[in-house]
Amino acid sequence: MKSPYHHCIDGEPLNFPQGSPVISPEMPPKSIRLLEKLKLAVPFRQTEVSVGELNRLAEEIFGVRLQTREEAFLVNFTETGVHISYACQAGHYYGVQTFLQKLEETGQRAFTLYQSPLGDRGLKIYLPDPSEAGFRDFKRIIDLAAQCKFNFVMLELGGALEYKSHPEINAGWIEYTAFMREYPGKTLDLQTRFPWRRNSIHSENGGGRVLTQAQFMELVEYCRDRCLEVIPEMPSLSHSDYLLTRHPELAERREDPLPDTCCPRNPGYHRLYFDLLDEVIRLLHPRRIHIGHDEYYTAGLCPRCRGKNIADLYAQDINTIAGFLRARQIEPIIWGEKLLNSHWRNGEPIGGAACPASTALEALPATWPAIEKIGPLTVFHWYWNVDRELEKNYAEHGLKYCFANLNAPLFKNWQSRISASNAFGVCISNWGQTDLRTLQRNGILYNLVYTSLLMWEPEFGSEDYPDLNRIVFERLYRFRTFPAPDTAELTVCHTVRAGIAFRYFFDGFLLDENAYLLGHHLFRDKASGRILRFPVVFGTNISDSSVNPARQDIPDSIQDAYELDGRYPEISGECLPERDSDGVMWYRCRYPLPAGCTDVEYVRFEPVTPGSNDVKVKYFHCAPAPEAAELFPQAESRD
Repeated sequence: MKSPYHHCIDGEPLNFPQGSPVISPEMPPKSIRLLEKLKLAVPFRQTEVSVGELNRLAEEIFGVRLQTREEAFLVNFTETGVHISYACQAGHYYGVQTFLQKLEETGQRAFTLYQSPLGDRGLKIYLPDPSEAGFRDFKRIIDLAAQCKFNFVMLELGGALEYKSHPEINAGWIEYTAFMREYPGKTLDLQTRFPWRRNSIHSENGGGRVLTQAQFMELVEYCRDRCLEVIPEMPSLSHSDYLLTRHPELAERREDPLPDTCCPRNPGYHRLYFDLLDEVIRLLHPRRIHIGHDEYYTAGLCPRCRGKNIADLYAQDINTIAGFLRARQIEPIIWGEKLLNSHWRNGEPIGGAACPASTALEALPATWPAIEKIGPLTVFHWYWNVDRELEKNYAEHGLKYCFANLNAPLFKNWQSRISASNAFGVCISNWGQTDLRTLQRNGILYNLVYTSLLMWEPEFGSEDYPDLNRIVFERLYRFRTFPAPDTAELTVCHTVRAGIAFRYFFDGFLLDENAYLLGHHLFRDKASGRILRFPVVFGTNISDSSVNPARQDIPDSIQDAYELDGRYPEISGECLPERDSDGVMWYRCRYPLPAGCTDVEYVRFEPVTPGSNDVKVKYFHCAPAPEAAELFPQAESRD
C-alpha cells in the first residue's frame, strides 16, 4: 500500500512527556491555535528560508530533484523537538497541521517530512444562511478546507450579499428565492417548463436570505486567518436572475417570466453589474474575481442582438468585464465550457457546440469560436469528465485552467493532466446548501480529503483509488468530522437493505434527514434500566448492504471518467465501511451516550414504519470519552 507521506523518513520512537508545547514567541498565532490541544511538552522551532533554500534542503535530505512551491514546508521531529522550515506563513501553517496529523496517525516517532503542493486547491460554496447555525457550519467547513491544506475558497455572492448601492437587488433576491423554495424541486420543474434551456437556479445561496456586509466580512476574515484566499463569484451575462428580478428591462429574452440572461449589448446591464463589482472590490480588495459566463443558453434574441454573431457577443461581453477588472489589477476568471466544441462520447453536443433544435427545445448556436476572440484570463474547466483532450484547447490559446467541479476519484490520467503547463490547480464545488451535513451527503467531505492527498502527494495517481479511499475514510473517521460531546460513546456496526437511491442535494432539493429516518436502535442502560434511542438515518450513518465500493470504468459510458456509487462516499465522516467475505457492506458509526452511562445492552431496532427496513446489527461496544484529535477545532462563535 502507498503511504500518504511520500517524502518522509521515519526514525526511532520518541517519548515526550505530557504537558504544554514549548512554543517560541515568534510563532504565528494561527499555528499556536492549532497546537493548543497538543498535550505534549514538545519544543517548537521555525526557520523562514527562501523557496530556493527550502528546495535545496529537501533535495539534500531525500536525494531526488523536487519542484518546490512557496507553500512547501520541511518538518523535522527529533529527540530535541520539532523544527519547521518554510518559505511563507501558509507553509508554516500547513507544516504544523501535517505534523499534528502524522503524530495522530503514527504516534511519537522521529521523522523528517517534506511536502509541496502541485498547484492551487479550492472549494466553491454558496454563502451560508445568516444564522448562528449557518455561521457555525460554515466555519467548520472552512476549518476542514484549511486542515486539507486548501488555499482558496470561492464564495458565490449573487443576490445573497448586501449591496448598499442597489438594495433592490437584495429585495428581489429574497422574493425570488421564497418563490423558488415553495416546494422541493421547484427549480428543476421550472427549468423544464419552457421550450428553451434555462440556467440552474441557485436559490440555496445565503439560505435564500441576505448577509450584511459586516456578516460577510466576518466570514472572509475567518477564511483569511486560515490561509484561504477568498475569491468572490459574481455571475454575469448568464445566471443573472439575481440582477433581473428588479431589472427585467435588461433581459435578453423578453417573454421569459423568470429571466436569467442579460442582454450583452444593453448598456444598463454593465452599469448595474459594474456598480456591484465596485462595491465588492472596495469591500474585499480581492486578487481574483470569478465572473461566471457558464450555461449561456439565451442569445441573439432581443432587438439589439438579433442577427449578430453569437460567439462575437459572448467574447465581447467577457472582454468588456475582464477589461474592467484588469484596470483595477484584478484577475478575471470564467467557467470555460462555452469556449469548447465539446461532445459526449456518444456524439451528443454540449458546452459551446451548436445544438440542433428538438421537439421540446429550441436550437443553440455555437459559442466555441469565442476562444479565438478573448484576451488572456483564467478558466475553470468543469468538462474534465467529458473528454480528457478538451483542456488542450485552453493551452493552445494561452489560457490558464483549473480542473473545477472536481470529483477527484472519477478523474482519469491524473498525474499527466495536473502537470500540464497551463494547468494551475483544482476546485471542488458544492452546489447545495452550505451546511456540514449537506456537504457530507453530497460527497464533498470525502472529495476534500481525497483531493488533498492527490495535490500534496506526488506518488498518488488515478490508479491509486484503493489506497486513497482507505486513507480518506480512516482520516475522516479518526479525526471526528462530527465530534460528539466529551462523553462516552456507543459504536454500532449495522447495515440495511433499503433500496434507496443516491440523491445529490442541490437545485431546490434540500436535505431533510427526517425523510431518511429508518427508525431507532433501542439500547438499555445496564445501570439504570433506562431505554436509550439512537436514530438510524439512511445516507447519514448507515447505507445499503449492497453498496459496491469499487470504482468502475464502464466502456460504453458517455463520460470520459470513472463511475462510483454515490452512496459510498456519502457516509464518509460518520461511518467506517466494512465489507465482509460475502460481499455485504456494513457501516460502523458512533453515538454519544448520556452522561453517566458506560455500559448498555441491545434491545431491538424500532422502524419508523412497522415491518419495513429491517436494520441488522453486527456488533456494538461502549468506549470512554474520545481523546483523538478533532479534524475540526471548535468553530469560533459569533460575537
